[in-house]
Amino acid sequence: MFNYNGCICDVCKQAFTPESDVVVCPECGTPHHRSCYKELGHCVNEEKHSSGFEWNTLEKAVSAGNSANSCPSCHTENPKDAVFCENCGMKLHQHTAGPQVPPVFNREEPRKGNYEKVLEGEVDGVSYKDMAIYMGESAPYYIYHFRNLDRNIKHLKPFSWSACLFDGFYFLYRKMWLEALFVILVSSVFAVPSFLIMATEMGVIDAAVVSGIANLDIFITIGSVLTVLLKIFLGYWAIPQYRKKVVRDIKRIRSRNPGNNEYYQALVDKSGPVKPVLYIAVFLIAFYFFM
Repeated sequence: MFNYNGCICDVCKQAFTPESDVVVCPECGTPHHRSCYKELGHCVNEEKHSSGFEWNTLEKAVSAGNSANSCPSCHTENPKDAVFCENCGMKLHQHTAGPQVPPVFNREEPRKGNYEKVLEGEVDGVSYKDMAIYMGESAPYYIYHFRNLDRNIKHLKPFSWSACLFDGFYFLYRKMWLEALFVILVSSVFAVPSFLIMATEMGVIDAAVVSGIANLDIFITIGSVLTVLLKIFLGYWAIPQYRKKVVRDIKRIRSRNPGNNEYYQALVDKSGPVKPVLYIAVFLIAFYFFM
């Protein structure tokens, strides 16, 4: 994603910082603070859209003092310690000679990895631009994988380590409520034998009751194996399922907001994940290991 650090918000005239929550107009590319966009209700340069106005990122780019790792494909300035280009996904090698192929795309389009060009595409009638607004900060990562899914690149099957490691919390974080309920229920069933042992150690259940369950150790082993298999499945299932959810949600928002201003305002209002879920997940994991 383009680095807007140091650029000026045309609404409040304040510079963007690494902590700024930036919303970009899908029509002309003008960046806004999310709060400024919500307060204004539309792009600050909306009246210029009819004339084909485009916000010039080259003229307003951050100085080389903040970013010193230029991408050989799209020429975006990246942080000095960046491994991949924040704009197009190209792997950065300061001393590598010859052209490189952006990992986002196949070799038929070695020069078309620019993030802005990618946003011109669509999935089932929903543009990547609208997806980027709806998904928020993680949009480049997911659009990278959505594009590979659209092209059916078999050797680039997306795997989500977040979904694999955090299972139900991941789906809650991404507002995938039904999927989260399914994962939590299945995980709970697999964990029943282990819960019985834990409850016995805590004195909640009489040890004699648990000891009377035949082959409990085998059930615990089976439950552990099934849990691992479930996590692997979720790693491969999460991103395609999230793409379906994003497309479905955006279509629903569009049907309820026929006007462009109302539509994009609704996208901004409903954008991003449920961040408190992340804090709860970290707390529970820390509590489990240090209890």
